[in-house]
Amino acid sequence: MNRHLLGTVAAAVVLGQSLCAQDVAATLKAAEYALGMVRGPQRIDPINTFEYWGTGSTHAFGQAYRPGMPWPAFKVTYHASLSYAVPAMRVDVTRSNPEGLVQGGGGLPLAAPQRQIQVVSGGFAWNESTPGAGFSPGTTATPAPGTANDRLLQLWTTPFGVLKMAVEAGAKAKLAVEGGLNTITFPFSDATVKMTLNAKQQVERVETRSDNPVLGDTVTETTYSDYKDLGEIPSDVLFPSHILEKQGGFPVLDLTVTKTDPNNPYVVFPVPDNVEHAAQTPAPVKVDVQKVAAGVWYLTGGSHHSVAVEFKNYMVLVECPLNDERALMVLDTVKKTIPNKPVRYVVNTHHHFDHLGGLRACVAQGATIITQAENRPYYETVWAQPHTLNPDRLAKSPSKPVIETVTDKRVLTDGTQSLELYHLQGSNHAGTMLIAYVPKAKVLIEADVFNPAPANAPPGPVVQENVNLYENLKRLNLDVQQITPLHGRMVSIADLHRALGEK
Repeated sequence: MNRHLLGTVAAAVVLGQSLCAQDVAATLKAAEYALGMVRGPQRIDPINTFEYWGTGSTHAFGQAYRPGMPWPAFKVTYHASLSYAVPAMRVDVTRSNPEGLVQGGGGLPLAAPQRQIQVVSGGFAWNESTPGAGFSPGTTATPAPGTANDRLLQLWTTPFGVLKMAVEAGAKAKLAVEGGLNTITFPFSDATVKMTLNAKQQVERVETRSDNPVLGDTVTETTYSDYKDLGEIPSDVLFPSHILEKQGGFPVLDLTVTKTDPNNPYVVFPVPDNVEHAAQTPAPVKVDVQKVAAGVWYLTGGSHHSVAVEFKNYMVLVECPLNDERALMVLDTVKKTIPNKPVRYVVNTHHHFDHLGGLRACVAQGATIITQAENRPYYETVWAQPHTLNPDRLAKSPSKPVIETVTDKRVLTDGTQSLELYHLQGSNHAGTMLIAYVPKAKVLIEADVFNPAPANAPPGPVVQENVNLYENLKRLNLDVQQITPLHGRMVSIADLHRALGEK
């Protein structure tokens, strides 16, 4: 190829890149004008803060009643306050039970309406008892450092936020046409954001991918529709009156927006001192070991517990929760506590993601997973999904999962030690719930169906899941003396009786 032709090709490439950049900039400018974000020929963006209110439903991700079902719903009133300059966001939600039969996890059913306030400001995240908590007596701000990135991504994937970030991405933003609609893709933090504009050049859909310990590379898809000026004072700023967000293919938010307020100067997000301190000194993952009886150890030290049961030549671990980090620490603790006996089996109580998230690490270390029979096809499906965004132990060292199941009952025994596994009937928390019983020690192991209150706490209302557990214990004729809940503290059977109102 001669020099003249090379020069012509190079010039064409540069011109194509320039036109592409111009096309992206023009498309973004049209989208900003379509939402009323910009004013005048100087393209001034007046949207610095924004508030919106609505009603609808939020859904408990990963907490379906049966594997593969949609996430269970809460009815909600919703108020979000946004600041793009800080950046910061406060979401103030009051949740209540849905109509009809309530099934699934995530805290359902609620004993009373529940208010949740979640905040992020810069790199700090926390939960509040009341808006602005932590700065006046009687209010609390609870650090939530592990949620900061997710909450910031929620801010930047709102219609105004995603346009601002696409502009900020500059030459990294790429324009394409799919199905006759403009799409713009750009990198943000550790994610890739894909924005689709409708025929009016309004933000119609935003897609991101993030890592989940169970689902792996998980798509979050938010659809915005029916744009309106919802301000009490007309401003020509348009916002979607319907927001539908899905994760893992099912809704996590379905909101009808009823009111907006652009640029409220009183939207402020001061960071409480204890939140800053917590971010500087993150809590380490730890596992505490308590011997319950001969051959039975209670592994605590976090929000989710496990129980190790010793047999002649191997160990059985009941529950390996949350994620790789927690699971590997639990497995290492078992190895140090009872050396020279491998963890042959890991019993999974149910399919909720917080109790399922550590099992991939157990598979990678060669353990056989025991779970209720209905879970097996679901586990085989989700464990085959890619984990490329944050490869875990199993993704780095692939191994085919070995899954054994329990239909109604299964007994593991070596002639001396026994562990009995039962399918818990009648639970509205999870249709695949297993409980475990060590007959020699008279110890019950259960998750979520009895979470004991703190010692000396006043009695609360009777919880149906507690009643159902007690009825199952009677049906199975189990002589339970101690209970090792997988949340909370070890208690005696008398504590369950007290929770049922018995003296």
